[in-house]
Amino acid sequence: MVVYLQKRLDMQMQKQHNSLTLAFVNPPHADWSLANNVTYLLCQSHYQRNGKYADRVKWLPAPYKFDRYETYKEVYQEIAQADAIMFSSYAWNYTICDEIAKIAQAQGKITILGGPHIGTNEPEFLATRTYYDYICRPTKPGETFIEDFINSYFDNQGRARKADISWELNSERERSYLIDYDYSVYEDHLPYLSEIVEYARSQRIEPFIVLESTRGCPYSCVFCEWGGGIGTKIYKKSEAVVKRDILALKAAGFRDAYLTDANFGVFEQRDIELFRFAWQNKFNLTDISTVKSRDLTRRKRLVDAWFDVVGRGPERHSASEGGTDMWGETEFISVVPTVSIQSVSDEAMKVANRVDLSLEDKIELSRHINQRCREQGFPTPAVELILAMPGSTIDDFYTEFEIMYNFQARSTVGNNSGWSSFRHDYMFLPDSELNSDVYKIKYKIETVEVYSDIIDEDGVDNWNSLYKNKRTYFKTIRSCYSFTREEMLEMWFMNQAGPYVLEHFFDPLKDYTTPKECARIAYKVIQQLDDYGPIHDMIADIFNPDTEPRSIRKLGNRFRVLVIEEMLNANKPLIMNGVMNHVLQH
Repeated sequence: MVVYLQKRLDMQMQKQHNSLTLAFVNPPHADWSLANNVTYLLCQSHYQRNGKYADRVKWLPAPYKFDRYETYKEVYQEIAQADAIMFSSYAWNYTICDEIAKIAQAQGKITILGGPHIGTNEPEFLATRTYYDYICRPTKPGETFIEDFINSYFDNQGRARKADISWELNSERERSYLIDYDYSVYEDHLPYLSEIVEYARSQRIEPFIVLESTRGCPYSCVFCEWGGGIGTKIYKKSEAVVKRDILALKAAGFRDAYLTDANFGVFEQRDIELFRFAWQNKFNLTDISTVKSRDLTRRKRLVDAWFDVVGRGPERHSASEGGTDMWGETEFISVVPTVSIQSVSDEAMKVANRVDLSLEDKIELSRHINQRCREQGFPTPAVELILAMPGSTIDDFYTEFEIMYNFQARSTVGNNSGWSSFRHDYMFLPDSELNSDVYKIKYKIETVEVYSDIIDEDGVDNWNSLYKNKRTYFKTIRSCYSFTREEMLEMWFMNQAGPYVLEHFFDPLKDYTTPKECARIAYKVIQQLDDYGPIHDMIADIFNPDTEPRSIRKLGNRFRVLVIEEMLNANKPLIMNGVMNHVLQH
């Protein structure tokens, strides 16, 4: 009788678990953008070709209407039929993922966490993520993880064993995934892609999509959580498959794609040909991150190849200006090769394990890009720097104003609101080496928790209640062995004020001083103003670990640049006189 009942139970379990319905949630960086659901599409295409139980798996469409959702429950209800829900966690969406996962787990769903933002170097953060049954190690291949999960789910009557799953946080199993497949994931999902881009167009939101030509990065920069994996070999798709991807995206209705390659140009001729193919088919590859080569000649060749492909910039570039060529559909600034410097300090680059050009070669490359932009009618891109990297000094900080002045990058085409180069706040991402205790102790790094409740440096707010005033918490640097706490406050203020100072005060004095010294002197003058004291106190409060975390992008509930520039404008004659007197007297 016991044997009979056990057989019956086994048959019921097999019947109950003879199928699996999967769903995926990856909230976008803002509610005015499409969600990036390509990882989910990659997992589907891979499992349908390689999985043991492909005919027993159903994949629900991934939610993408984040401009409309007003509650976490609304997102969940769209995928409530799923047996298991996958979440892709990033710095900007992890709180949303956790809240939806909490609802899903309470409803008895299997919850799976992936993405680069997990918490492996921040145990106290990882300990809060109790709403997930399975966690993939950061930046590891999701295709093999999900393949193993699904296979183990069916092999074990609906209870996938962690030990069976490659890259599961508590598993020793590891299995790489090469991307040299002979199919286009975008061709596989053309109806879904057409649906989401049409939705983006009808709702006037950003039709965001990514394209992967290579995966992996051989470098191990301490601040990085690159989704393809850092410190790995670079794997590449065939040129033919990438071209099929581009044409499929265009057929779906997309006009551009964010290129996720960490080192575009590492396969020089192939990569240039892919960019040329996209351009000739009126499709933009944007936000290109070029190979971190120490060879200046090679870096210049890549820049020149880009300009050779795109030719001379049109007279009118955007739809708002009446542009009629392909630039009328997509602002072109995002496809101009970026000037990624991080820091002028060689010591800071060494401490960050960043392989790149020397300072002199970075400046030369910056000049080269600047010259090519001016020759061919394109605006100069902003210089990309990081504020207060360990190893850098306050003297290095002021030296960087020399580069900013040489570039004079503008925030918009034509009439503009000011220069656009600035330093990014240093984010101690929870799975980066930068955030490990060993690293912070070695370089005497103090951090403080802050948050951002606006999406970017331009102060663009989100629209609806699911995102409105959403706080994204992270740790930033307060001091280290190479600069003091008070120097950090000075650098933070001048990071916002410096471009204004150079734009408005330097030119009349350029025969007598340098951008570096002008910025230094200006800060000494500004320090003496009555209006500076309250601003300094607000900045000190941001970096005070004994108070509640503050927004790093606001001062007094207003966007930081606006507050600081208003103060500078109100005191412009006083600052100008003070700077001029100091320069002429010395």
